[in-house]
Amino acid sequence: MEASRFTVASGVVALLGCVVAFVGPLALNAQPGIRGSVTLSAVVGAVFAGKNFLTIRERGVPSFAAGMMATVLGLWLIVAPLQYETVGAPLTALTQFGGMCLAAFSAYTALVAVEGFVGAGGSGEEDGGNSIGYS
Repeated sequence: MEASRFTVASGVVALLGCVVAFVGPLALNAQPGIRGSVTLSAVVGAVFAGKNFLTIRERGVPSFAAGMMATVLGLWLIVAPLQYETVGAPLTALTQFGGMCLAAFSAYTALVAVEGFVGAGGSGEEDGGNSIGYS
């Protein structure tokens, strides 16, 4: 099965979001607490986003579990800068941008995985209504 170009691109953008979130605190010389929290979360997010990307390339269908874990970590990257008082606007913007890329595009790939499992098609009338279809 061949993955769509958008699904492959979503995997790449999710990985790039991790890179942005990882580099931001280091480049802006953030305080150790936020630097450690965000960079470690970005690395773990990259592990799951990378696994998802490899699964897309090998099987043509994303991994639901990897996509969901990357989504959760992306959501954490969106919220993380708000947990610290000493974080400036540039670091907040970079971390949240990386988190949004990771969360949004990983969530999309997780939905593609569900769609591939459930099967997207017509209304389900051709098999007596025994399948789930999308209109």
